[in-house]
Amino acid sequence: MKRREFYLELSRKLQNGETVKVRTDLEKGSHSFEEPGEGTFFEEEFAGRTQVVVFGGGHISLALEKVLKTLDLTLTVVDDRLEFANRERFSEADRVLTMSYEKLSEVDFGFAPYFIIVTRGHKDDDICLRYALSVKHSYIGMIGSKGKVALTFDRLAADGISREALAEVHAPIGLKIGGNTPGEIAISIAAELVQVKNQKKRSLFSEELAQGLREERGPLVMATVIEKNGSSPGKRGARMLVNEKGDIYGTVGGGTVEYTVIQEAENFLRENTGEDLFEIREYNLSNEGAASLGMICGGHIKVLLEKL
Repeated sequence: MKRREFYLELSRKLQNGETVKVRTDLEKGSHSFEEPGEGTFFEEEFAGRTQVVVFGGGHISLALEKVLKTLDLTLTVVDDRLEFANRERFSEADRVLTMSYEKLSEVDFGFAPYFIIVTRGHKDDDICLRYALSVKHSYIGMIGSKGKVALTFDRLAADGISREALAEVHAPIGLKIGGNTPGEIAISIAAELVQVKNQKKRSLFSEELAQGLREERGPLVMATVIEKNGSSPGKRGARMLVNEKGDIYGTVGGGTVEYTVIQEAENFLRENTGEDLFEIREYNLSNEGAASLGMICGGHIKVLLEKL
């Protein structure tokens, strides 16, 4: 499979919500979803597009919609009242479902969603929490005072749900920032969700990269940070697409290093007319190396350049 086709297939898998392991052979410049043989490999795990499901369409959910849609995720809002779950009210959500909470099991919410429970009462909290605990999930958070949360947990424990499972629920929901207004509470919830998501060391394949692969018809260079030491910019696995004009999709950390990578990617395209070529470049950001690039952060990074 050629590189562009491989990355398009990776993008498709991630859009479907799959978690994907990728191994790049740094000697051959090839990629695989399979187990590696002998050689030097760069291994990554990619999380599928983050699926967030908000149960409840009240004022906190309205504030959450605005905050969450600044992130790269898919948002579904569910409420059993049409006046609280409609497209006019939630214009930025990817899906708005008006349905009984009793029928949640009939809906495909994607792979291991992040569940946020902000319904209007104990009864709906119980139903939504029971459902969320019954399926594979990445996060469950439920709003409510400590007393309300304790009563809810007691009811579910009495029905046979383990205390260990209940202990994993983030309740009361959100980071403790002293939020009082819907906007402040929404920020605390979003921050906790991001904190949980980023605890797993996974590479990011952004929608911006996927868009570039779909829309660009000419040759491209994929630049990937494959090694990072010290306080250099760009995380391991950071990616950026560069076209012949120097237009970019994604980032390898910004600053002078990124500018240099863009220039070298343009030169790489001009100087190499063949297909599926690759090269590893190293950027020394310590002492004299950093000064030559106008950087003060130190360390060094290795970047894989691949012609697509």
